Amino acid sequence: MRSLVIYFGVLMCSNVVIAETDNSNKPIKNNASSQLQTLSDKYPWHQWKKVGEATLEWGIWDIYNSELKTPTGRYNGTEEDLALIIRYLRNIDRDALLDATEEQWQHLGYSSQQITPWLKTLSTIWPDVKKGERLTFIFRNGEGQFYQQGKPLGKILSPSLSQSFIAIWLSPKTSYPELRQQLIGK
Repeated sequence: MRSLVIYFGVLMCSNVVIAETDNSNKPIKNNASSQLQTLSDKYPWHQWKKVGEATLEWGIWDIYNSELKTPTGRYNGTEEDLALIIRYLRNIDRDALLDATEEQWQHLGYSSQQITPWLKTLSTIWPDVKKGERLTFIFRNGEGQFYQQGKPLGKILSPSLSQSFIAIWLSPKTSYPELRQQLIGK
């Protein structure tokens, strides 16, 4: 199945390129960046209401602060529109983010046949993050979009990838149930 992935050139003056990819995640054709209309442009998620917030701690270290927002300020399940905002409290490179994501998906019971293409897609989108930077994931109508510091990184058109990413924090089977409870306002 073909998917549309938006690449963000972190090292190339913040140029956004739209690239159509096949299952091997190889670009097929590029379109002009002027054609990009982000979810932020269409839907003012930054005006949504906070549902909850939490800090992930690992031992004596704080890893990140997270916040969940929805249009209503209530969490009714992962099918609804939501914004997950993560502010990192440490420098973390892209490979470490990908490894942690893979571990969480394995914990949730996803198969390697599902995980492998998802990680390939995310590896083309995610940058290294520095202490104090924010990564935001917006989910609306089955689409997802990642932002770093408010700038678009990449668009996810695969509902299964978007849902699996959200599940890391919001699934009842998450590795961090206390964090989930705080995020969903319980």
